[in-house]
Amino acid sequence: MSDELLRLSDTGRHAPDGRGHLSAATSNDEMFARIADLYLRPGMTVVDPMFGKGVFWKRVDTSLYDARLTDLATGGPDARRLPYGTGTVHAIVLDPPYRYVEAKSTAGHVHDRYNLDSVRGRGHDAVMDLYRHAMAEAARVLMVGGYLIVKCQDTITDGKQQWVHVELMAHAQELDCEVIDLAVVTPSQVPPTRWKVQRSLRKAHSYFLVCRKGGRWPFGYRAVSKR
Repeated sequence: MSDELLRLSDTGRHAPDGRGHLSAATSNDEMFARIADLYLRPGMTVVDPMFGKGVFWKRVDTSLYDARLTDLATGGPDARRLPYGTGTVHAIVLDPPYRYVEAKSTAGHVHDRYNLDSVRGRGHDAVMDLYRHAMAEAARVLMVGGYLIVKCQDTITDGKQQWVHVELMAHAQELDCEVIDLAVVTPSQVPPTRWKVQRSLRKAHSYFLVCRKGGRWPFGYRAVSKR
């Protein structure tokens, strides 16, 4: 049976203004704070193996949780090989790089931060390989009813649209992690690119996918409620 903390997350949050948390925001920290308030509960074991500089967590009181915030670049475990037992974690947050850059000219390059030299392929294929393996490992450590929160962004490679969020939603379903929510982050300012001829709309927005292992309450079944 799943942990009582996961049952409590099904009670929702009171929204006295009739508006509640919206599914669009202009910053990652603002949106992640909404997701945390809606789906996480005090006392939960929450893992973020791609913590980086902690941008997601700026508006979240991490002391409320058993927060295991690590990063490969600072000696933490690889997100594809986590040191946690099967079915022991309430929630896990993944934030792989959106893009792969071949040159290693800058400090903290994605090669080092995410160990991309160990994945199959290059470019977009390498990033997607990292996503798939990290999500599979997340599904292993999550309790039934636990939450998988994944940040991603669509992109274009070699003139081809890559609908990353669609691919990852399908992969989550294969892992028995139902996508129960989707949030969009639309930055207020978008820097210009080096391209002078535009052939498609720029993908400045990004997504948070909220997935639940086993589906909605009761776990493994879709919720049915009177309107």
